[in-house]
Amino acid sequence: MKIKAVIFDMDGTLFDSERLAHIIWRQLGEEFDLPVTDDFLRDLAGRDWNSAKPVFDHYFKKEWSLEQVRNRQRELFEELYAHRGADVKPGFYEILNYLKEKNIPMAIATSSFPHCVEANIHYANVSDYFQAIVTGYDPDVKAGKPAPDIYLCAAKRLQTPITECIVVEDSPTGILAAAAAGAYPVLIPDAAEVSDEIRAKAAWIFERLDQLIPLFEEDAS
Repeated sequence: MKIKAVIFDMDGTLFDSERLAHIIWRQLGEEFDLPVTDDFLRDLAGRDWNSAKPVFDHYFKKEWSLEQVRNRQRELFEELYAHRGADVKPGFYEILNYLKEKNIPMAIATSSFPHCVEANIHYANVSDYFQAIVTGYDPDVKAGKPAPDIYLCAAKRLQTPITECIVVEDSPTGILAAAAAGAYPVLIPDAAEVSDEIRAKAAWIFERLDQLIPLFEEDAS
């Protein structure tokens, strides 16, 4: 096995931002009288607005203010990220510094808004660590997670075959996308509940980011 690049999900994987998204969704639920339950948030994890349609259809009544909710969500995120980003996850600096030292290319592939990504990496002072950043709003991403598009796009921009990439994810939707793309999925569970079926699709399961380092030591040997 040869690992030549690493593609990271952002929310819940690199940054402790999944919980911030949950707070915003619960506020949206109150403002627009939507049933934002734990089950809804679990099923929504890792999806952008395009790929979230089946979740919305399942939990929300047929006539709901999609555009108004989406615009309000963007406003809330902009307010939240106006002055700082989310806190980093355990092992964040250790793994990024290691990969940078070893000249292993890195990308972020996330369903989040582009300005949220920019705020997070700026606040963490790692803007120069990533060779590619792809969001679910990128025109080259035709379908969001669990479709493989975003990871295939990130690998292409890293100029690395997806079959030689590790994809690091926290959500079931992301693991499905990584597996469908043909990458090596790494699961680091966060807020989303992960079934045994999803866990079986992961090549490795860790508790924190720096536990990835031995994979590269083994690969080099």
